[in-house]
Amino acid sequence: MQRNRLIITLLVLAAGAIAGGYLVQRALRRSSQPAGGGARLLAAVMERVRDSYVDSLSVDELWRRAAIGLVDELGDPNSAYLPPDRLKRLLEATAGLYNGVGIQADRREGYVVVLAVRPNSPAETAGVQAGDRLVEVDGQAMKGWTMEEARNAMRGAPGTRVRLVVERGSARIPFDLQRSEIHVNAIARALVLDGGVGYVLLSTFSDSAREELTRTVDSLGAAGARSLILDLRNNPGGLLNQGVAIADLFLDKGQEIVEVRGRGMQARSVHVDSAEQRWPRLPMAVVVNAGTASAAEIVAGALQDHDRAAVLGRTSYGKGSAQNVFELNGGGGIKLTTARWYTPSGRSISRALRDDHAPRVISDRAERPVYLTDAGRKVFGGGGIAPDLQAGDSVPPPGDRAFLLALGADAPQFREALKDFAAAEVRRGDVRDTAFTVTPVMRAGLWNAARARGVDVPRSLYDDAASLVDRQLGNELARQAFGLPYAGRRIVRNDRVVQRAAELLRRVTEPKEVLARVSADSSTK
Repeated sequence: MQRNRLIITLLVLAAGAIAGGYLVQRALRRSSQPAGGGARLLAAVMERVRDSYVDSLSVDELWRRAAIGLVDELGDPNSAYLPPDRLKRLLEATAGLYNGVGIQADRREGYVVVLAVRPNSPAETAGVQAGDRLVEVDGQAMKGWTMEEARNAMRGAPGTRVRLVVERGSARIPFDLQRSEIHVNAIARALVLDGGVGYVLLSTFSDSAREELTRTVDSLGAAGARSLILDLRNNPGGLLNQGVAIADLFLDKGQEIVEVRGRGMQARSVHVDSAEQRWPRLPMAVVVNAGTASAAEIVAGALQDHDRAAVLGRTSYGKGSAQNVFELNGGGGIKLTTARWYTPSGRSISRALRDDHAPRVISDRAERPVYLTDAGRKVFGGGGIAPDLQAGDSVPPPGDRAFLLALGADAPQFREALKDFAAAEVRRGDVRDTAFTVTPVMRAGLWNAARARGVDVPRSLYDDAASLVDRQLGNELARQAFGLPYAGRRIVRNDRVVQRAAELLRRVTEPKEVLARVSADSSTK
């Protein structure tokens, strides 16, 4: 109630400031102690800041900062004031759309280089190819540009034009492209692993996620997949309705997916599966980690509670709340938490917060409340989705961690050295086939390239992190020599968590056998 009065007071004062041209009544200017009440406190503070703060602030700026402060003081890390640019980015992310030419690029040797072009985009239609070096945009040379500068130059209103010059080998090729609406796929990677195990990396819950996942799983089945790994690691979530729709694909009609509890009984609702399973005989594993959040946790929690899939990895983030975005007059908006989510077994997905509003991590399962799945299996509350089978390191190995900490502010320079060294290796023809391995000579060459860029890390720490360096260098060499699809395959095949899930699925033929295997594996440890 107090919060409601404060919000109403803010609105009333704002209206008065706009209509009358004053911030607060002058009678309050010399008040050293407000007489009581939130309105007098706010008026006194804003009056004093306006008149006495070392830097002059306009009335509009004071009100803007007051609005930001109000949202910040809610202590909710998921609620925020959104200036117009942040609001635009958020809407683009949830829609899976942006306006541009459809080029996916990265920096190499001081230039922006095309990694891939999006299907049916202006860039693909015009003939831009992976490997093209962007050297000029609208008459401006691009050497030394940051990725942020390049993205800003490519994007713009649909129908507007951008003139590019690319370098392909020794030739310079001009392109005149018309910007359009570009769709970003929710599926980042999909392939069939050895033993008929399908693998899908779902990167976001955009408005086309269910449609894309349906097509992808059907395609993997046609290619020989007899089971499925759904990788939700580092998936930040997105649209609630897409999380519900994707869970609906794998559950039986009438099964609960998620309960949404808002303020007041009228704001409570239960989302229930509306159709029969699309792939009822498909054994399944879901992979999560600390970066799995929001709608991704809804899917993992629902499939776990109904014993439909084994969950592997590390406990998810614990972002179990729904936000609504309210656009404000004059631009910008406010993202406000309006409800919390609960899995079918009754678990709250949200983690409790520490005093600094950061999520509180409960590492010991003994401290977590216990819930039961449909089959009577124990699952754990306390925030996030705790996996049935832990896999993967919760923190980097000591050698990797020491190297990453020593890199510190030099990390961007090391990344640039990595990309440039890989490009030079590929040009020399040192990567001839897809079965290549990273050699000690390559690793030493990368060290010299990094030192030349000013990276100051002890050689002993670099050598102790050899496995990390080899993975990063191998992935970059594969990407530059054979393209993004093969690089993706290499990453998946070297991923120990994915391989653990694949090993589990290769030994089963029915969905119910997956959790039996998990129980057997857990009991032997």
